[in-house]
Amino acid sequence: MLLYRMTVAGIIICTGLLFGIILMHQFQYTYVAQYSSMSQPLLYQISAFWAGQEGTFLLWTLFVSVMGVVFLRKSNPLDSFAMGIVSVYIGFLALLMIVKSPFNVSANAPADGSGMNPLLQNFWMVIHPPVLFVGYAAAVFPFALAISALKRRQYVQWHSSGFSWTLFAATMLGAGIIIGGFWAYEVLGWGGYWGWDPVENSSLVPWLTLLALVHGFLIQKNKGAMVRTNLFFAIISFLLVLYATFLTRSGVLQDFSVHSFQDFGIGNYLIGIIAAGFVVSLGLFVTRFRELKSPKINISGLNREVMVLLSLYALSAAALFTFFGMSSPIFTGLWGKASQVDVSFYNKVNFPVAIAIALLLGVTPFLGWSGENKASLLKKLSVPLLLTVLAGVIAYVGGVTSPALLLFVGSASFGLISNAIIAVRQYRAGFWNLGGPLAHIGVGLLLVGIIGSGSFDETTRVVLQQGQTGGAFGYQFTFEGMRDQTEMKPQIQIGVTDGKTSYVAFPKLYFSEYNKAMMREPDIRIFPLKDLYISPVEMKVPEPQNEQPTLAITKGETVPVGNYQVTFARFDVGQHGQPGPMSVGAVLEIAHAGKTEEYTPRLVFEQNGERKLVPVSLRRNPDDLADTSNMSMVLTRISVEEKKIYLEVQGISEHAAAMSLPQVILEISVKPLMMVVWTGVVFIMAGSVIAFRRRTRGREGDITTMT
Repeated sequence: MLLYRMTVAGIIICTGLLFGIILMHQFQYTYVAQYSSMSQPLLYQISAFWAGQEGTFLLWTLFVSVMGVVFLRKSNPLDSFAMGIVSVYIGFLALLMIVKSPFNVSANAPADGSGMNPLLQNFWMVIHPPVLFVGYAAAVFPFALAISALKRRQYVQWHSSGFSWTLFAATMLGAGIIIGGFWAYEVLGWGGYWGWDPVENSSLVPWLTLLALVHGFLIQKNKGAMVRTNLFFAIISFLLVLYATFLTRSGVLQDFSVHSFQDFGIGNYLIGIIAAGFVVSLGLFVTRFRELKSPKINISGLNREVMVLLSLYALSAAALFTFFGMSSPIFTGLWGKASQVDVSFYNKVNFPVAIAIALLLGVTPFLGWSGENKASLLKKLSVPLLLTVLAGVIAYVGGVTSPALLLFVGSASFGLISNAIIAVRQYRAGFWNLGGPLAHIGVGLLLVGIIGSGSFDETTRVVLQQGQTGGAFGYQFTFEGMRDQTEMKPQIQIGVTDGKTSYVAFPKLYFSEYNKAMMREPDIRIFPLKDLYISPVEMKVPEPQNEQPTLAITKGETVPVGNYQVTFARFDVGQHGQPGPMSVGAVLEIAHAGKTEEYTPRLVFEQNGERKLVPVSLRRNPDDLADTSNMSMVLTRISVEEKKIYLEVQGISEHAAAMSLPQVILEISVKPLMMVVWTGVVFIMAGSVIAFRRRTRGREGDITTMT
């Protein structure tokens, strides 16, 4: 394989060259000018490598080629055909880089580059894309092994190395998805970690099918069954990775996803490779279908084989539902205007699937491969079931009163408790037996956290002028001013206290020249059972007033005037229809320094037709040095039909600087059980890594077998 090693060396050289021209600010290269700049910090200069289409394809090619070297060292000599498939795939990725090269040179080199999108200038940008693409790259190897097995008619032997590569691909792809979710929650200000965005779903679907393949391998390893199913899932998982690439990078979803790239002319190439992969792989699978024979699964009794099979079906159902949802813009566009399904679709179809998975997680660890009688199983499940009932009672007392949500929480708790018991038993047999139980504990925690954070979060808006304090959810928030205003991302300084403890939050709100829009980044304070999430919505900075301002206020409306909040409460009409002048007043409720007082400026209409203005002077607060003296409100005009008044504010110009205080609108959220969500994903990743390490160490036995 000398030619392959030379190819890998060439790819590594190209990678080094791209890093070099980025770090040396060679802006004559279009890619460098588009994603980096002189002022961009070193960390983000590095991540500029994979900020665009061209760089990510080079990164993907690098990962596949380097993994190919490992594959050559570890694989059986008979797997040379599989290596040929991997080489063809590398050739396709190289073709995409020829079509859209990161080394294109511009005729007019700019003095400085545009720089990377400010939202991408974050630590997670350095980690998330490489980890995700490692998972994408690894998915080709189970596929190649499956095609090689079909071609050589050796349908069983491939599963040993295929199992390890599948575990690795699932672990890395899952890690990439989870890091992306945490990035969205912590930085992007969307208020959540998962939005069922079509591009988010495009990576979720192959991850689910890879997990289904892992469960299929467990049955094949212990019972020799599922040969057809495993070959199919190895093929379809890779085809779904190609499909995800098409959805993300062809521009087909640019009107439906915030993550989608625009069409850069590679859509037809992606369609071509998907079509070729579909025809060749599934065509070969169909032609060999009758030869793919394996022992039938015993579905007559209670055994682990049946439960793992049901888990595979549940994962497949989730993948299928999500696939049709994320593909809805394509399907609907075939016969009319393209549209996508609502987020509620994903929640509805996956809700029962999640319950089924949780119940299976709770029962499966207590079953053997050979079977279990009902009395023995009930005895083993007695402790988990009792603890599950207790968990349900706690959830009900905590506010979970919906029967459907109680069922969900109960199922998740059952799976969590059962696997926690098994983990304790497995640990006695050795640390490397904990892979399956730890991952399944993580799933249980994740499901509980999803219900808590998704169904019981609370959100409100608080409007604060600088120096002003407002309350929400038992906390007091004080807008203390701005910090780092000369930086690209200035910070809003918010004092937060609950009466016992206090801290200063620093959410960010800034205008991005790159996006031509306002961007926000929240401040998150993590507590054991909840997160306090502070996200800025809008900043208002009044201009200094050189003249006496006139305010138009509708009944019930509140407007800020310097340090005051002025509300037009109602009209006050006197002497109407009686001899003498007629008086019309506007009752104002003016709040300042925690106190609210009523003032009523008036318009008086004399019998001779003259109009007289009767202003009111605002009382000065002697304890407030920033208070405005000699300020008065004059009612100049009214509109009864519109329920509107017009006020002239006098005496304000001499205090314009004090009056021109910025105002911030904050979205305050309390998100329960977010720590449970992240603890769950840590357990899932830890269990997956242990399971993968167990496979590569050549240990015998099932990763979920009880001792």
